[in-house]
Amino acid sequence: MAEDKGSARGIKISDTMLKALAALIVITLIAAVFVVPKYGKVFKAYAAARSEYKAAQASYEAVEQKNSDLSQKLEEMEGMKAETDALSAEVFKLAAKTEKEIQEGTSTKKICYITLDDGPYNKGKDFLALFNKYGVKATFFLTTANGDKLPDQADLSARSMYPEYIKYGHTIGNHTYSHDYGQGGIYSSAEAFMNAVNNQQKFTEEATGGAYTPKIIRFPGGSGEAGANADDIKEALRKAGLGWVDWTVDSGDSWGSDTASADLIKSNVREAAKDQKIMVILFHEWSKDSLEAMPSVINYLSKQGYIFLPLFPESVMVQK
Repeated sequence: MAEDKGSARGIKISDTMLKALAALIVITLIAAVFVVPKYGKVFKAYAAARSEYKAAQASYEAVEQKNSDLSQKLEEMEGMKAETDALSAEVFKLAAKTEKEIQEGTSTKKICYITLDDGPYNKGKDFLALFNKYGVKATFFLTTANGDKLPDQADLSARSMYPEYIKYGHTIGNHTYSHDYGQGGIYSSAEAFMNAVNNQQKFTEEATGGAYTPKIIRFPGGSGEAGANADDIKEALRKAGLGWVDWTVDSGDSWGSDTASADLIKSNVREAAKDQKIMVILFHEWSKDSLEAMPSVINYLSKQGYIFLPLFPESVMVQK
């Protein structure tokens, strides 16, 4: 009888377990139908939010890196400005002394100021490399008439060239922002001209990170193009503390494709060298003929006793 009770009790426990198991199955099914999808959505939302957070964090780090890079570049520009100012002051002091000695006849030296108009051009890099090779310093009169793109390589920004000029110790001059000297253009009034000058000043300062402000202007086409408003324009420049310069030698590189050539340029320079102890030669940065002729020009003038200097505000060749 004891075994029968135990056996009956065992059957009763089994029923309980079966009921509990059935209840567990029901709960599991309910969870599968209602709870799991809900938490699945929550999990997906959490995963998406986490992904967005990581993306935002990466973006923030990228911005921080960019800010760091910009700060470093600004520091480099400021350092470049200090070095450039110090070097320029020393060079210009010696140049002014040499000019005075030449004019007084106490020096056998001669000075050549090589100037290149209408840049920046990508070809300017070739001129810079050439000048660096020969130890020549020049003056680049720049304009933004072509926009912020290099005409001979439009995928590059014109701004990228500006630090290159000052890095190699050259002078940057202002050739006006628009270079528009047609009817109704920059020579229509002193105000119109100064607007073109000031806009180019601003562009140069921005392109060099504030490291450079031109002090010398070159009139597009030369000062003779200013016409009836020439005196007013020159007075406006003087009040702004700016000087201007034309040229004493036209290389001829802009005389048209049927006329201009490397041989013509060399001939024009050699002829001028006969009687000029201080010369300012007009070249153009876009000219392949000038680039081709430049080594011969430099070698010839060097043998004639010329030294090559960048223009500076106190030069006797700069009008004020």
